[in-house]
Amino acid sequence: MYYGIDIGGSKMAWAVFDEQGQELARQVCATPQHSYANLRQCIRTWVKEADDRWQTKGRLGIGIPGIREASGRVLAANVPSIHGQYLAADLAQDLDRCVVADNDANCFLLSESVGGAAADAKLALALTLGTGVGGAVIHQGKLVNSARGSSGEFGHGGIQASLLARYPNLPLFTCGCGQVGCLETYVSGTGLANLYQHLVNSADQATSPSTDVSTKVVATKPVAAKLAGPAIIHAWQQGEALAAECVDMYVDILASALANLMTQLDPDIVVLGGGLSEQAWLYEQLNARIPKYLMRHVSAVPVVAAHFGGSGGVRGAALLAKCGA
Repeated sequence: MYYGIDIGGSKMAWAVFDEQGQELARQVCATPQHSYANLRQCIRTWVKEADDRWQTKGRLGIGIPGIREASGRVLAANVPSIHGQYLAADLAQDLDRCVVADNDANCFLLSESVGGAAADAKLALALTLGTGVGGAVIHQGKLVNSARGSSGEFGHGGIQASLLARYPNLPLFTCGCGQVGCLETYVSGTGLANLYQHLVNSADQATSPSTDVSTKVVATKPVAAKLAGPAIIHAWQQGEALAAECVDMYVDILASALANLMTQLDPDIVVLGGGLSEQAWLYEQLNARIPKYLMRHVSAVPVVAAHFGGSGGVRGAALLAKCGA
């Protein structure tokens, strides 16, 4: 038996798989945000219940929303309970078995490379569009990573300067990583909400006779959004002008980033995951816009939805355990 755990910023998913990869059970609970002891206890309980139920000693893989350094230390600023901890080593001691851990985007792409959307690709990329933006690379079935454990952090690359010319009102957001203008601050769910809020604020300023709007606004911090991503998309589909402008900017920024990755890494396919990736219209628009950002005479590769959808992370974590990664 193989057990997979996907630790997210708000919830943890747990699933049990047999030798054939069939999912046998699944549970979800809130992520203990500030108590490492509670998080470890939750995992110990899950594992003991599974061991007892199937009379086995299952192998455990864990997906984390951050970096696992070569030393085993986890860097996950969005989940304080595991940040700076040696999660895999501590659980291996707790559970008396091998425990492996890796970035959640890596787990997602590993899952898609085994019977999923990237199964036939020699080189595949993944971007996960959730609260933040994760990234992963897989080559001939093996995850690509460095000793530092931070390969594929596509969300922390900058956006193209040409976008600033195309959209004079495009703000520059400060990213949690300490840089300005990171891709994550635009194409994550949080980024989409902040883009929309910026457009709303700009429109309000433009209607005020005492406000000078001749100077481009530079936002050093994202503003708390009034609408979340799904509500913005719904407003766009209902014909709201600011939502339409926001979605247009969003898709262009993401298309530009994907074109850059295609130029630099030449993948066979790009798979999208995360909440925003579940929008079917996104793929048609992205695949139509990407070519304008590529070098002349270079063809785009397909950008596709995940075959396993939201279950990819926990499935990939179990595959980590199975492969002994």
